[in-house]
Amino acid sequence: MSQPNQDLTFYKDHTLISDKILKSNNSYLTTITYIQGTSPNWLINSLIENSLQGSALPINQELKTTPSRSNVIFISFLHNKEFYIRNLKKNGIDLTQNSNFIFIDYFTNLFSEKIKDSTNAINDTNKLFDDSKIPKNSIIFIESPEILLYSTNIISDDLLFNLIKLNKKTNQLFIISSKDEELIDYNVNEIDNPTFKITDFLTKLLFRSQLNISLLPLKTGRAKDITGSLTITKGCLPYNDKNLIVNEKEYVYNITKDSNIKIYFR
Repeated sequence: MSQPNQDLTFYKDHTLISDKILKSNNSYLTTITYIQGTSPNWLINSLIENSLQGSALPINQELKTTPSRSNVIFISFLHNKEFYIRNLKKNGIDLTQNSNFIFIDYFTNLFSEKIKDSTNAINDTNKLFDDSKIPKNSIIFIESPEILLYSTNIISDDLLFNLIKLNKKTNQLFIISSKDEELIDYNVNEIDNPTFKITDFLTKLLFRSQLNISLLPLKTGRAKDITGSLTITKGCLPYNDKNLIVNEKEYVYNITKDSNIKIYFR
């Protein structure tokens, strides 16, 4: 594309995770949703970097480094820790040497060790989200918790209860979730149907958030110089700080063969 590359920001103060959030006594929720083919890993990597040290070089050149900015708790149902260790090395961060980063692996051995009976999973699920293990005032990322909805008998309200409980423990919670079209159907009403559970979960989640980030493929398919679009919108719940204003915008982005990220206004 001929237009200049843009720095990505979420707020009017030109930040991704504002200091106003980290210094707040309130709890805020951001959703990151995506469709197959528009993996948000590049964005998540930069948000981890921004949480730990203030910068986010692949997507924003203006943010300054702030050593030991925040503790990060990353809970994943989709990847193991090695996946993020490898990814963050590309951002110049060695997670194996960073005591502010705690990874909770719910991908490896989830259904052999953590959840013994998927048809009666509520107690084991509640244990997964035991907030006594979470240091206060951390930034928490939870990746693909919806896996529990189509793999066990828990319903969306069971999962939401645990997520909101964790949210109250921290200033900022990011929930990263797939919203593939084949899993979303507002006409299904059987409470045990996985499609209903996913649809109900995502709908209620969006109504509880302050900020929503959506990654989608182009309607015309992937172009040579565009991978997908990224939309930033206000959630249904407002921020308590009137000076914390969401910078609602739509971008297109391209991930090159050498993993460089180019972002443009749409």
